[in-house]
Amino acid sequence: MFETLKRLCKETLRSEKKETRCLCCGECCEFFGWHLQASRHDIERWQSEGREDLLSRVNRLGWIWVDPETKEPLNRCPYIGEKENNTSKCAIYATRPDICRAYPTVAHGRRCLHGVFLK
Repeated sequence: MFETLKRLCKETLRSEKKETRCLCCGECCEFFGWHLQASRHDIERWQSEGREDLLSRVNRLGWIWVDPETKEPLNRCPYIGEKENNTSKCAIYATRPDICRAYPTVAHGRRCLHGVFLK
């Protein structure tokens, strides 16, 4: 993970700030998808929506995505749809966690794993 972040920082410094849309490749979701936390807002929203499927994938410390039975972390987000034509779809896009909505953040240089600058 450290090497990937280091590569992103170097690419950010070298490349132009070309704004574009997300490539929808799913690589960010695969790379970061297992190491995220749900916000209080996420939990409240999922409770009001009756999304037990999502709530069952949050452990007692707020980490997502975990196995609903063992509460062990999964190695990737379980809601990444199958890739078709090199794109992935988020199966929970409308109610995705706040941290996913905010990605890529300033900490990522507003760039995805491919170095694409996203507004």
